[in-house]
Amino acid sequence: METVMIPDWSQIAQAPMPENCGWQGHYRVRYSEIGANGRATLPALADYMQDSAGWGAKDLQLAYDDTVAQGVAWVLARMVIMVHHYPSNGETLHLETWPSGFAHRMASRDWRLFDEKGDICAVAQSFWALFDLKQRRAARWPDWLVERLPEPPGPKLIDASSRPASPPEDLISRNSIIAQASDLDIYGHVNNVRLMQWILGTTNNGLADFQPKGIDIQFRTECRQHDRVMIRQTNDYAAISRIENTDAAGQSVTTDLVRARVMR
Repeated sequence: METVMIPDWSQIAQAPMPENCGWQGHYRVRYSEIGANGRATLPALADYMQDSAGWGAKDLQLAYDDTVAQGVAWVLARMVIMVHHYPSNGETLHLETWPSGFAHRMASRDWRLFDEKGDICAVAQSFWALFDLKQRRAARWPDWLVERLPEPPGPKLIDASSRPASPPEDLISRNSIIAQASDLDIYGHVNNVRLMQWILGTTNNGLADFQPKGIDIQFRTECRQHDRVMIRQTNDYAAISRIENTDAAGQSVTTDLVRARVMR
């Protein structure tokens, strides 16, 4: 049984934001981002984080516009979000983010969100790989990119385990989806937040106001337009699997695109 991470919210709130690589901004919880209880959804918080990652990278000349001419871009490989409390409709949030480490050709970035009262409401840590846009696979880090990495990086706000979520073998098929053009992002694959929505829509036990304590979600490979995927789930674990074809016995052959553990 995997242990549940318990954040030290006081320490998270008090950690200094690095002067050399930190970015901060404000996000207002919009009506389209809340559930029936009037509070923001987890994908909405993830969307703020994804947006701010781009602005933070832009300050370091490492954003999409800076790398695409070189044929590479950052792609999200894993994200761990922990929520202290969900903000309400119309609330203006203060967000802070920074790169928090570079190892094994993987870059990490941390976030923290404060509500209007100045209280911490969420924290997250993510891991990013460099992606070859032509070959559609992981790329080596070129010298020009390494030279732009901040030294030192900022502090890690949580201690995410080195092992991502590992769902059991007995996941049960709950839903199937065909990826549409409206699901795609600038990279031509289904956006990470949309994939998170698919996962949470399957693990919500039918609750309209499902607001988990967190999620550990791993993005293993692309989900492309017209891909037919199956969402499988058992208890707190879920996976999005692409249906490739059938084998000689007539059984579906699948590839896991996303694996996740939902923290309730």
